[in-house]
Amino acid sequence: MTGPIRPNYEMKNLILPALLLATAGLAGCETAVDLPEPPHTPRVALTYTLTPGPPDSSFAELYGGRQLYISNSQRVFDTSQLGGRADATVELRNAAGAVVERYRPILTGGNPQYGYYGQPGYYRPVLGFRPQVGQAYTLRATLPGFETAESTLTLPAPAVIESATYVPRSVANANYGQSTGRLSVVLRDDPATANYYLAFARLLDRQGNPGNWSPVDVDYDSQSNTAGSIGQFQLSSPRQQYSLYPFADTDANGQRIALNADVRYYSSCYPSGPNCPQPGYMEVYVSSITKEAYDFYLSRRRYYDSDGNPFAEPAPLASNVRSGYGIFGGATDVTYRIQLP
Repeated sequence: MTGPIRPNYEMKNLILPALLLATAGLAGCETAVDLPEPPHTPRVALTYTLTPGPPDSSFAELYGGRQLYISNSQRVFDTSQLGGRADATVELRNAAGAVVERYRPILTGGNPQYGYYGQPGYYRPVLGFRPQVGQAYTLRATLPGFETAESTLTLPAPAVIESATYVPRSVANANYGQSTGRLSVVLRDDPATANYYLAFARLLDRQGNPGNWSPVDVDYDSQSNTAGSIGQFQLSSPRQQYSLYPFADTDANGQRIALNADVRYYSSCYPSGPNCPQPGYMEVYVSSITKEAYDFYLSRRRYYDSDGNPFAEPAPLASNVRSGYGIFGGATDVTYRIQLP
C-alpha cells in the first residue's frame, strides 16, 4: 500500500462534478454550475501493516507494500499533486501505553528493495521491536499543525496450512521460460474466531533462497480461473494493489478452506545474468489479516472499479484511523514450501 489516502467524503463528491458535466454535455447546455466546496479539516493520512516478522524480509514486494506511509488530506477541489510527508512523529504503543517502537523517515536514496523508492512519506522502525500475536498495539502519528491521528489493533493468530501442492500443466504456445501449473492450498479454519486471509506465492532456489525470477501470478489465460471474484479464496499479487483478493471465512467458519488456481511464472532471471539457477521450491504465504485491513482492501477494489465512471455508486475507502484517514492493519504470516519437480 503506497500513496496518499483521500478522506471518504471527498471521493463521494468527486462523482458529482463528473455527473453534472456528463449531463450538461448530453443536453447540449452551456449553463455554468457553481458548486460550493464542502468544508475540509486537514488531517493526517497513513497506511501501515504491522507484522510480527522483520520489516526487511527477503520477500521485498510483499513487505515493501506494508511499509508505513504518511501523507495528509487535501480539499475536494484541490488538483495539486499530493505527496508524502517526511516531518511526522510516529510511535507504536503497547496495551499498557508504553512506547515500544518509533519510526524514522526514509529520505531520498532509500533502498528500493524494501519499498523505499526515494520519494518522501515512507518510514521505518528504529527500535527493533517485534510485535506479538494476540497483543494490542496503538499507532500514533502527528504532523505539525495537525491533530494527532491514532488507531489500535490486535495482531491475529497465524493460519494453519493443512496441505499445499503444485502440479505442472502444459499450455499451447507458451512463452520462453514460462512454466504453468495448478496450485492448491488447504487451510484448517479456526471455528472460534472470525478470520480473514490473503495468499501469495514466490519462488526459491534449491537452498531456500529467493532469486530474481518473476513472481508467481494467476494464469489469467486459463479458463478454469475465476480471479477477481469477491468471496472466493484466491491467489493475490503483491505487485499490484488492485490484485489483492482478501477472503473472509463468513460462510466457511471452522471448515477446510481451499485455494485452487492455475498459476504461471518465468524461470529466467531478471535482470538476466550468469548466476541464474532453476527454482527449487514454490513458497506459499498465507497472511491472517485484521478485519479492518480486509474492509480496506475490499473498499479499495470498489474504488478502482468505479474510477472514471460518472454513474457509479460512491466508493469511499474504509478507514480505521481516528482523527485521520487511512488504514492501520495487521498481518501474521505462515509459509508452506512445495518442492518443484
